[in-house]
Amino acid sequence: MKTFPWDVLRGLPVIGCNATCYLSPELVPWTVFGDASFLDNHRAALETYVGKGGQVVTNSSHFRKKPNVPPWLKVMSKLHHGLGYNQLGWNGNTGASAINLALLMGANLVYLLGFDMGLSSSGQANYHNAYNHKVNPKAYPRFQKGMGYVVSDMAKMFPGARVINLEDGTSKLTTFPKESLRGHAFKVLVGSSEVNDEW
Repeated sequence: MKTFPWDVLRGLPVIGCNATCYLSPELVPWTVFGDASFLDNHRAALETYVGKGGQVVTNSSHFRKKPNVPPWLKVMSKLHHGLGYNQLGWNGNTGASAINLALLMGANLVYLLGFDMGLSSSGQANYHNAYNHKVNPKAYPRFQKGMGYVVSDMAKMFPGARVINLEDGTSKLTTFPKESLRGHAFKVLVGSSEVNDEW
């Protein structure tokens, strides 16, 4: 995602995870996070994002008990495993929560961007430097297991819905079918004339 042409997302119904609050709401209208500490560590960015029209959703149980929750924060009940109708499935990772939110909002086809589910060849966990903490590589198998719950419940609760992982050889997530991210952008989103050769 370091060289991804973010402008291709403009006007699309995009749900981002965590640090997407540093992007424009014109590119990512919704941001979801699951860890309560994310609000404390990134409050300024979240408030700027909301001030520009972004919507923020969490399923952290912490905020259902805490007074003085920011009025702009939409808090949903957490479902630990699987997908919910009136709850937002956690499944150990924010990406799974974003999938559940997309399905609840009526999506029948969900495309995943940046779901590497592993460290890069240089040992990096993210395309950005917004986080101070280091990711434990042992967390990724847990993330993968959580995605299995998503697939199991999708068939029962959202029949006909599909999730496709857009990636070009970097994603270790095997739960969902894959398509080329670069090829998809060329064919569907912008056309080859608008994507530079570097990307």
